[in-house]
Amino acid sequence: MSVDGDIEADVVYGYYNDNTLQAGTIRARLVIEDEHATIATVEADLHFDLDDFQQGHGDGVQEQLRELLVDEVFAVDEDGGREMMDRGLLFARLREGLPVFRADSQAEAH
Repeated sequence: MSVDGDIEADVVYGYYNDNTLQAGTIRARLVIEDEHATIATVEADLHFDLDDFQQGHGDGVQEQLRELLVDEVFAVDEDGGREMMDRGLLFARLREGLPVFRADSQAEAH
């Protein structure tokens, strides 16, 4: 996908093998490159590039995501038997307009 200009969003999650996202600058709270290369300047609170995300499942990636995201986007991984962020649950909450960030969820509760 090629965007002529910049992208501003809460979450930019690039997923699918052998694809790229090209833009000028991506500004987001969370950017994840999951089997998906990004050709852009990334300005994010939390950014996992392709190597960090794919190789870092056991090296603090899930812990960082757990600090940022609501519990409802985590599920037990069938392969590893541990709780991990589930992109399907994340996408579903985004589609429904529900908060995905802990801070937003806490603010909405008040």
